Amino acid sequence: MTTEAIDAPPILVVEDDQDVARLVAFQLEHEGFAVTVNATGGGVLEQVTSLQPRLVVLDLMLPLAHGYEILRDLRRDPRYAQLPVLLLTALGAESDRVRGLDLGADDYMQKPFSPKELAARVRARLRGAPAAAPSRLTAGPLELDLDAHTARRHGVPLDLSDTEFRLLAFLMKSPARAFTRRQIVAAVWSPQHFISDRAVDVYMLRLRAKIELEPERPRFLVSVRRVGYRFDA
Repeated sequence: MTTEAIDAPPILVVEDDQDVARLVAFQLEHEGFAVTVNATGGGVLEQVTSLQPRLVVLDLMLPLAHGYEILRDLRRDPRYAQLPVLLLTALGAESDRVRGLDLGADDYMQKPFSPKELAARVRARLRGAPAAAPSRLTAGPLELDLDAHTARRHGVPLDLSDTEFRLLAFLMKSPARAFTRRQIVAAVWSPQHFISDRAVDVYMLRLRAKIELEPERPRFLVSVRRVGYRFDA
């Protein structure tokens, strides 16, 4: 997938999940970047040589090469030792983050992720400035603490499952934006899990029952006809 644009900074996205790749490309193209997607992890060094991207968004679990190997190869090449690399992966253990940064990654984002935050980190990295991730999300009576992994409504703790928390966090990070069910699956669930559109609807019903005053007439988790869902702040 390539977008041609005059003077648009080129970005290489190395991501095998098509839904995630589309989500990232859509947001970055909206921000004015020219996006090329490598869906396998093969031939990245050659592609970087021909494309000369300003930044690489790199997944770790890829069909033809591990992201750590790609990162190591880039850093060993003097031409690309300073090329900004943002790791975007479902691997979120401290050891994974430490290894990625030790190998030379400039930034690390764990799936699920906010497309807007990813674009902000790309812009910040291209400015040479660090990007700080928000630790709290608030909307009316709702408050999510991403560091403590807690959710409250009017100060009262909400009993959310891990998946429900990640689903709510993903939607709250991009208020007023409608997402398809496939985009939601790509951002919230790992690629190893098959999640049907119907399963997404079930999770939304459960989440509405926990956070909405009137679940049958939701204020926050709104259905968008023929599209999917959005969070109204």
